[in-house]
Amino acid sequence: MVKLAIPAVLAALLAMSPARAGMVGATLSLDQLQIQTSGNVAFQPSSWEMASRIINVSNDAEIARYDRHHDSWAALASTATHGGSLTHGSWNALGGGGELAVSMVDSDAPWRWGNTDLWTNTYVYLAPGASITVSGQVALEFENSTSGQAFATGLVGICLDLTPGACGNDYGRSTRLADAPDGYTDNFALSWTNTTGSNQQLLWSTNLSVSAIPPSPVPEPAGWGMLAAGLGLLGTCRKRYRSA
Repeated sequence: MVKLAIPAVLAALLAMSPARAGMVGATLSLDQLQIQTSGNVAFQPSSWEMASRIINVSNDAEIARYDRHHDSWAALASTATHGGSLTHGSWNALGGGGELAVSMVDSDAPWRWGNTDLWTNTYVYLAPGASITVSGQVALEFENSTSGQAFATGLVGICLDLTPGACGNDYGRSTRLADAPDGYTDNFALSWTNTTGSNQQLLWSTNLSVSAIPPSPVPEPAGWGMLAAGLGLLGTCRKRYRSA
């Protein structure tokens, strides 16, 4: 009986190891970025920052990579990895845009949250009668090979505005995997014309973000039954041994 019980318990423990649900992720790209101007227009990049993170939900420990530039058109790049999970991003306004991506593997638990964020602020100076148009294409593609509940999202905010932080003349979008499993592709165009008789200062802000949290693996129901049977056999064997 003992010989039968031990294999049953071992088999149950193997069956109870978390069911591999796969992975979940998202890729957010902004390309075909174009800046068209007329009249006297000048640009001054301000604060540019990109961050890729993988975060342990048990203790808030963080694997992170940041790339920051001030008053510079230098391209941004960041990458963070843990096991099979990956978060990365790249951005080059002069090159036409960039890409942010997250791919989280459930077997890397408890490192179960990944995100990549981009924040850029550029000052735009317009003389009287001058105008600017910022246009491009935004696309979000989800990666979902999981068998349970999974969370992934992409957020976009692009604006041209006279009041920093207000971004009233903007393009924005927030989408979740559950709401749009096929993702989306959008074209946008933001314009501003200085109709006053004095110089104006605009703030061109670009904020992109993607994140993903894979589902929590759960033991297969069959594993619980096998474990119960195995423990029952061991208990029976122990009783017989003590009686003997």
